[in-house]
Amino acid sequence: MNFSQYIVFIAVPCCCYLIGAIPISYLFGRFWAKIDIRTQGSRNAGASNLAVYGGRNIGIIAGLLDCLIKGTFTLLFLDVILGLGPYFLLIASMSLIAGHNWSIFIGLEGGRGISTAFGLLIGFQMWEEILVLTIFLGIIGRLILYKDSGFWCFISFGLLPLLCFAFQEQTHIIIFSVLLVIMLLSKRLMSNGNMIREGSLKSTLLCRLVFDRDILSKTSWLKRG
Repeated sequence: MNFSQYIVFIAVPCCCYLIGAIPISYLFGRFWAKIDIRTQGSRNAGASNLAVYGGRNIGIIAGLLDCLIKGTFTLLFLDVILGLGPYFLLIASMSLIAGHNWSIFIGLEGGRGISTAFGLLIGFQMWEEILVLTIFLGIIGRLILYKDSGFWCFISFGLLPLLCFAFQEQTHIIIFSVLLVIMLLSKRLMSNGNMIREGSLKSTLLCRLVFDRDILSKTSWLKRG
């Protein structure tokens, strides 16, 4: 690896982290809805929380920006315009997710990374995986079987690497799917640094992992404090 490649190897992840770290939902909440979404509902600085407490329209816009600009457009720019190799793209993708989930601009807090992750799936053209996760889990699962998006996101995380194997994706895509799942589940477990009540470590971590909250009741979780 020559000097210019070293520069690219360092610069690309740093730039991607900073792009991912732009707290779009937080900024929309502050300057459009006049709220700090980190104090509302799930207290998650992401588009879904913004849609509930700041307005559906701005939540959708924020989610689309996280998905298409942070995820898809950035990945395609690095791939098509800069011509970076697959493993550079892999590192860049993880940097985007890290920036979104642990933004340096809002004290290493952030969203859950779902919208940005979906944008990366589009950027990597993982159409079969997108079809299965969107139709069979996102629509059929949530709308018909059990109306809890946190639970179905957890199921999707577990299925993604398996789907990549089933559809015989390239090695770097399979690695990407595994690392993505680790990043997203890590964010759930860390939960923006929320304290765990004494004596409830196991139950809290299990609820965070499966439902993306500290307790089983979603209503009580959103109305806490």
